[in-house]
Amino acid sequence: MDVDQNAAPQGDISENRRAAIFGLGIGFIVFDSIVIALRIYVRGFMLRALGTDDILMVIGTILNFGLSITIMIGSKYGIGKHALAMKQSDTVPMLKVCNPPGSLINSDHLQCIWATRILYTLAMGLVKMSLLWFYLRLDPRKYMRWAVFFVMFINIGLSLASFFGALIGCRPASLFWTNPTSSDCMSMEMSQRFYEVNGILNIVTDILIYLLPVPMLYGLQLNWRKKGAILGIFGLGILSIAAGCIRYDFVKKLASAKEDYYLLLADSLNWCTIEAFIAIFCGSAPSLSVLIKSYAPYIFGSSASRYPSTARSPGASYVQRRNPLKSNRRRGLGDTTLGSQDAIVSVVNVDQDQNGIMMKTDIQTDVTSRKSGEDMTYKREYYEFSRRA
Repeated sequence: MDVDQNAAPQGDISENRRAAIFGLGIGFIVFDSIVIALRIYVRGFMLRALGTDDILMVIGTILNFGLSITIMIGSKYGIGKHALAMKQSDTVPMLKVCNPPGSLINSDHLQCIWATRILYTLAMGLVKMSLLWFYLRLDPRKYMRWAVFFVMFINIGLSLASFFGALIGCRPASLFWTNPTSSDCMSMEMSQRFYEVNGILNIVTDILIYLLPVPMLYGLQLNWRKKGAILGIFGLGILSIAAGCIRYDFVKKLASAKEDYYLLLADSLNWCTIEAFIAIFCGSAPSLSVLIKSYAPYIFGSSASRYPSTARSPGASYVQRRNPLKSNRRRGLGDTTLGSQDAIVSVVNVDQDQNGIMMKTDIQTDVTSRKSGEDMTYKREYYEFSRRA
């Protein structure tokens, strides 16, 4: 961006977004680190059911940490400052990339911008895929699975388009921070148009993703308290959508920005991190509900006193892959194809008058004096599972 040093400054040139960049970056990194650690603990140690959605979420979170760190590094080299307040030291090459002789290009922040585009695209694409993978196991109905596959196709296509758009915007990519006005780079007008369209499609994709659970829950026989708790978790996705809309507004303002370009750029990047971190929390909330049901079960419409002593842990409340037998005929054994995060929606009825999901199969066993080897094996598995939970 070219700035006329003799022009009258627009706004307060002492404005600086560095504190906001570091505050948001460090705060969200710490918060989401705790969220992901709890998710892995629940899924890996309590449920012993780590799945593809967990792997996608962990990788997406790591990439998002890289996004926040890149933005914080960029704040050292001018991002978040008024253009007229930038010092000569801000233009010292961060990655030892030499500018063409006589060039006034700040290669440092351009390197950061290029890196943030790559990291943001990959991080958000993986986080959204994690959510969609969970949806596949949340509802086995054919038409809902096709709906999820359709949104997956859109998400993958948009992520690939954004990734390659950033990767080959300049050929070679180093021209982006050494000579972005080269004929081998996408023009500023075309680049601006590309990212504006990309922002709109991202918002549409977010809306589709966070609306998918609504028809899934509509057909389930849950009381309104449970439905409200579940929809409340996914309703947080509205915040992610709102963050995406605000980010898009800043992207549009960058097209006409002058001296305040780096300030608006910092705001845009901050909202990128907010959008991504909220999406990570929304995607991990179903797993965290297992802990909530252990210590505050009334939130999901149940009472801890209504669980038998061996079912106080969330692991004994819903389907496990090992399917341990239960001798009490009043207990039902959930039989469903729900997968890794079904704890949020599949609480098993302890009493016959308790409301719950009707997606279960009651198994009754006749207990005789003769114990077969198979029965004893199942009982051992059940006791081991209860002790572990």
